[in-house]
Amino acid sequence: MTEKSDSSASTYQHQSSLPRLPIPPLDDTLKKFLLTVEPLLSSVQLEQTNRIIKDFQVKDGAKLQKILEEYDHTSPHTIGSYIEEFWNDSYLAPDTSV
Repeated sequence: MTEKSDSSASTYQHQSSLPRLPIPPLDDTLKKFLLTVEPLLSSVQLEQTNRIIKDFQVKDGAKLQKILEEYDHTSPHTIGSYIEEFWNDSYLAPDTSV
């Protein structure tokens, strides 16, 4: 049996010493997205998805990536991750069952 941990220790007591969660480059994110959905799509759907990704990359992707990076650098974070607020609001706060 393991020893009981110090009751004064906080769950997040070492959080500030951890490195921040990095924001991956947009190209990496889009490549991973494509690899993830590829097995689920027909060849026609895959072709459409490729076009949509390329269109997003050229039109809105870079702008949205910059906004996300600015948010990461300017917003205060309790735990230290750009995704924390969205994670808490989307996954931890709702009290309805999945």
